[in-house]
Amino acid sequence: MTKNELTFEHIRGAVFSAFPELLERVWSTFGSYYDLEKGTAEETPDAYPIFEDVVQKVLFDLLESDKDEELLARLFLFFEDMANSPDRNVRDLLGIAILESLVYRRERLRRAWKHMGIRMKELAVLEADRQARRENLPPG
Repeated sequence: MTKNELTFEHIRGAVFSAFPELLERVWSTFGSYYDLEKGTAEETPDAYPIFEDVVQKVLFDLLESDKDEELLARLFLFFEDMANSPDRNVRDLLGIAILESLVYRRERLRRAWKHMGIRMKELAVLEADRQARRENLPPG
């Protein structure tokens, strides 16, 4: 699947494929709610819980700790692919699960800024305007 083919229908598989190291965290977060061993859609958490309860937490931990720059870079490349997706649901997922919380905290947004691609920065500015938090954006 190319980056322009990211669709909401396939976003779970795309994130698991791009970040196999997150699977253990998904298991520990959702294993008591789902039978993840079955691997069926019914026994796999939806995209929003995966992004809000796992991906977002990993991202924010990495931004706060300055550990694993390689994983951080890969996350932001994936987010840029999401930001460029023709599927509005993918872009909404990025906005709701990642950008809303990122823009809310100035220091976190400013640390993330250097990792963001062009389209994600554009969406972050729109989100900052929507939240009336333009002051959280880095100068310039």
